[in-house]
Amino acid sequence: MIVSKTLDYAVRTLTYLGKRQSGKTVLMKEIAESQKIPLSYLAKVMRQLVKAGIVFSEYGPNGGYSLKKTPSEITLRQVYEAVEGTLRMVECFDVSGISCVFTSCCGQADVWQEIEKKLLDILGSITIQDIIARECVYPEKLLFTNKSENKHANS
Repeated sequence: MIVSKTLDYAVRTLTYLGKRQSGKTVLMKEIAESQKIPLSYLAKVMRQLVKAGIVFSEYGPNGGYSLKKTPSEITLRQVYEAVEGTLRMVECFDVSGISCVFTSCCGQADVWQEIEKKLLDILGSITIQDIIARECVYPEKLLFTNKSENKHANS
């Protein structure tokens, strides 16, 4: 499973805003430059976060963006649902997510539902504050080592 760019950009943006003085607005251009996010893409992400009630948008000369909630009140599940919609592990479930639309006897359904529930529980238990607290815990060398190991493993 790969995290989408949209979700990654949203979490990075919220983490950046979460480290700023509470209530102080930040220009989108500043966020884009500091987080290396294309401005046009960030505009889309910010609209979704504002619509979800996670971010506040202020217009005018002192305008910009700030968090509408504290970082400890924003879960990864809320962020995911704001930018990606409802989490569904597989598309073959009906709208309620209870039964398979292809067959009445599916050996996979229970497995995917269990994984989906656990993933939602995990996303609901991790906040933006948790991510802020974890920043720089892992040395860059370790991250680069893992990336190069993954490249070799995929070869």
